[in-house]
Amino acid sequence: MIGIIKLRFVSFLSVNGQFMKVTPLSPKIGAVISDITLNAINDDEFILLYQAFLKYKVLFFREQLLTPEEHLAVGRRFGELAPIHPFFPNVKGAEQIIVIEVSKGNPPGKSYWHTDLTWLETPPKCSILHAQHIPESGGDTIWTSMEAVFDSLSEDEKKKLRCLSCLHALHAFEGSRYDKKDKNGASYVAEKSKEYPPVIHPMVVKHPETNIEGLFINEQYTKKIVELEDQESQALLNKLFAIARKEEFHVRFQWQPNSIAIWDNRCTQHFAVTDYGDQPRKMHRVTIKG
Repeated sequence: MIGIIKLRFVSFLSVNGQFMKVTPLSPKIGAVISDITLNAINDDEFILLYQAFLKYKVLFFREQLLTPEEHLAVGRRFGELAPIHPFFPNVKGAEQIIVIEVSKGNPPGKSYWHTDLTWLETPPKCSILHAQHIPESGGDTIWTSMEAVFDSLSEDEKKKLRCLSCLHALHAFEGSRYDKKDKNGASYVAEKSKEYPPVIHPMVVKHPETNIEGLFINEQYTKKIVELEDQESQALLNKLFAIARKEEFHVRFQWQPNSIAIWDNRCTQHFAVTDYGDQPRKMHRVTIKG
């Protein structure tokens, strides 16, 4: 049985004599997990960790030293690892770890609010991001709860949205820093995208484990609402995107070396703040299949 001891700003989850310190960071989403070492977590600790993951949607950890093999092992605790990403570079010898890196002369591209890989038929369950090197200032990441966004709508709005579906596609990578041209000037992303045709997902989904409803749309990969004409579709999407950008639904995390974020991809969006120019920044990410 899982117990919860609440202090003013901190909760202690317990099971079989194990305790875990949980510090919520905002009313809607996000918590810091303290006094735990992810590469040495036992089964009881993982039970607590997973319950916190479902409740807070994104968990943060400080001072976590992980080798690539340990990073993959933590990922496997959450489920089957996703295949190798079709565009992102990866860690040699651990190809299911993607590398998200900025270096001198190679600044980040434009950032969008997004939910990872919604252009797949079955998008990922969650991701685990491990900070390798961070800039001296800037480079935060923001997450938003799409369940809280949906809950803020009127009952009439919710009823309408439950009847809609959206087209998701890989188009956002074309011309990005992850694209490249062949000798004939053709886009690698455009060619690779033929293997990943657009998919349709419901606009409102129920979380498979908590049964809580949330919006399943994002600015980067959602192209249109299938049931609406283009102009009406874009107007409604823009309205919902604007609500999702409200700070009341957010948590913002300031990275430190060896910090980790684990987020539920089924009910969140996130945004990388690109306010650090070309200061070096390197992150490793493991993704778990949906």
